[in-house]
Amino acid sequence: MEVDQFIKGFRSGLGFLTTLPVGWDEKGFDVFFSHIYFFVLIGTVIGIILGVLGLVFQWLIPAPLIPVLLIAAIYLLTGINHLDGLSDFGDGFIASGTKEKKLAAMKDVHAGAGGILFIGMDLLFLYAAIAMFAGMGGSYLLAGLIVAEICAKVCQTTAAAFGKSLQAGMGKALMDKTKKDHYMIGLIIAIAICIVVAGFAALPGFRPLYALIGFLAVSVSAAIGFFLADLAERNFGGVNGDVLGAANEIGRIAALIVMGILIWKLW
Repeated sequence: MEVDQFIKGFRSGLGFLTTLPVGWDEKGFDVFFSHIYFFVLIGTVIGIILGVLGLVFQWLIPAPLIPVLLIAAIYLLTGINHLDGLSDFGDGFIASGTKEKKLAAMKDVHAGAGGILFIGMDLLFLYAAIAMFAGMGGSYLLAGLIVAEICAKVCQTTAAAFGKSLQAGMGKALMDKTKKDHYMIGLIIAIAICIVVAGFAALPGFRPLYALIGFLAVSVSAAIGFFLADLAERNFGGVNGDVLGAANEIGRIAALIVMGILIWKLW
């Protein structure tokens, strides 16, 4: 890929996956969707921004406020589209009946009990996980947030690469353009970055066991992506944008919990 194309694709992806006013154009958006590894690269940028904010909060404010402000920062930076997808996914999953009825519940614009439950659990787990990292220290919080955002994109892109496309929309547009080799490039990049970042969580030294934990976090998020793709096919007939949004949120939580608990046991 030429440098100019890469820049256009990256900028368009950053504009799509965040609220940053970087702008995007149609050609750049096509490059972004056609090279799914951009998701991992942009997830890394999001994680770095949030991690740096976490360090600043550690220095400036009392510990109980850090998770609240970081959760607010996550959704101010990334928007609430993925959270809305999790809500819709929850409504469809909880609904009883045929695939058609579940799909109709997922597409209903009003949040139901399932959506409220899924959002509530997401925020509770997110608060607890961030508090766990904040309690271990600034470098752990930085590493945890970077790995979590990368793993969120790994889970999302896994569902996109291996799920059955359900219907027209952004989800189908992404899945139709997704290539398995591009997915593997993104997965390799994610593993490499997470191993390094997790390995240096206990600055200044590198800990091989922590690096292994970074690898496990990516592995779990990928496995959950496969699971969600299969779950979506059995419940709705396939994967759509709401399922991909839910995968992002669930992948983030899973990475934070896996990495946090294992590091806490070794800390």
